[in-house]
Amino acid sequence: MKSILNLLVPAILLAAALNAQNAPQASVAIMIDVSTNTAYLVRDGVVEAQSPAATGSEKVLIHGDDEWLFHTPLGHMTVQRRILDPVWRKPDWAFIEAGEPVPPPDSPKRYVKNHLGKYALYLGDGIMIHGTDDADSIGRYVSHGCVRVPNDMLERLWQETKVGTDVYIYESQPGSSSQMRGSRGGG
Repeated sequence: MKSILNLLVPAILLAAALNAQNAPQASVAIMIDVSTNTAYLVRDGVVEAQSPAATGSEKVLIHGDDEWLFHTPLGHMTVQRRILDPVWRKPDWAFIEAGEPVPPPDSPKRYVKNHLGKYALYLGDGIMIHGTDDADSIGRYVSHGCVRVPNDMLERLWQETKVGTDVYIYESQPGSSSQMRGSRGGG
């Protein structure tokens, strides 16, 4: 399988670069296939590491006038920030999902340590590649939009990337991930 990926990766990178506003600026890139929930670390068009990942559930949460779609966005992004020991700031939807009252914006109840793993790569618009304290979620369509990866892959991505590293989130089998999310979604 790795040899097939090594043949496909240059074509996928080229297609992504042609569709992106900016061509890849470095020899290292991260690729996330939401069709297969797989994360890849690619160097010079060759897959150096891969692992299962968790991506967006595509669920919709409606509460009063508020509506949230838990979707992992597709396209070309870059690592905008690298965060050591990230602290999750729980948004309103996390309390609503848990059936708990929503605290004020400055409440200490909103801050959760050790939930996102040791590192996080911030891609913008609230989307990150990070670890998880729920290892069983890896490989499933269960996130609220972020990409969760196992600790070993997270550490490798942390070591090999920098601010500005290209990240391509794509569907290798268009339409298949939405069908799979409907049948295998999670919490």
